[in-house]
Amino acid sequence: GTIRENITFGDPNINDDDVYWAMDQVGLGKFVKEQSNGLNTFLYPEGKQISYSISKKIILARAIVKKPKLLILEDSLNQFEKTETDYIMNALTGDDKPWTLIVVSMNDRWSNFCSQSITLNEGKILNA
Repeated sequence: GTIRENITFGDPNINDDDVYWAMDQVGLGKFVKEQSNGLNTFLYPEGKQISYSISKKIILARAIVKKPKLLILEDSLNQFEKTETDYIMNALTGDDKPWTLIVVSMNDRWSNFCSQSITLNEGKILNA
């Protein structure tokens, strides 16, 4: 399917403004603008012509395009460079976001972006 279809799952109620918003939040806008067909760029099954990080950004954009009330992420930013990770962390944790964000991660940098943090070790709460 196309980039648009991969982000919207073909939902006709999701407009392009929402798609562009979601792509901008995860740093995908530049990649799409570089494609000659933009949102209509066809993606081959298993994402063979795109990098792993672009495919992960598409998945993140899909997760936020409908502006959910709850967003749960598990080690979803591990494969990105530090600047990309910080950009996405900032975007996902902004006060203007409509969701509660729960992150499960080994990345300590998340603690800089969270209002509350719980550390677990071997199933036990170390701090909350």
